[in-house]
Amino acid sequence: MNRIAPDAAALVLRAVAASIFFPHGWSKVAGEGGSAAFAAGLTEGYGIPAFLGHLAAYTEVVGAVLLLVGLFTRLDALLLGTTMFVAAFVVQLPDALFDVPANAIRAFAILRGIELPLAMLAICCALLLTGGGSFSLDALLRGMLGKKRAAAEAAALT
Repeated sequence: MNRIAPDAAALVLRAVAASIFFPHGWSKVAGEGGSAAFAAGLTEGYGIPAFLGHLAAYTEVVGAVLLLVGLFTRLDALLLGTTMFVAAFVVQLPDALFDVPANAIRAFAILRGIELPLAMLAICCALLLTGGGSFSLDALLRGMLGKKRAAAEAAALT
């Protein structure tokens, strides 16, 4: 089976996710008030503990960089996906449920309210399942460790 297409798809997903997560995270970390202001807003508005707000903000920045290079891809995807689950269903869904215009189709208006975190959650789920692909540091490290292991096994046999 041709392995290039799934590896290229993983690369595209990683690059797109990183390009979306990084500026969103950076605005939370380096914006006015930094991550403390973001965390305080989550605590006041949604009852989310402040440390989780700090964790989410820094996860978006660091996770974006790690996704871009494909290092710890599955762990990054898990952490970022968890952040997007909370963003979609704890933070944005309640607002979307109450901000439906009178003449709108309710389901469409609600989906529109959570579309970005829901799409990012889907990307994270895909990366969690597929990993970073061959065009990643994960694959490079796996190859290097495999060669070391093979050399150690060969040396043990002699």
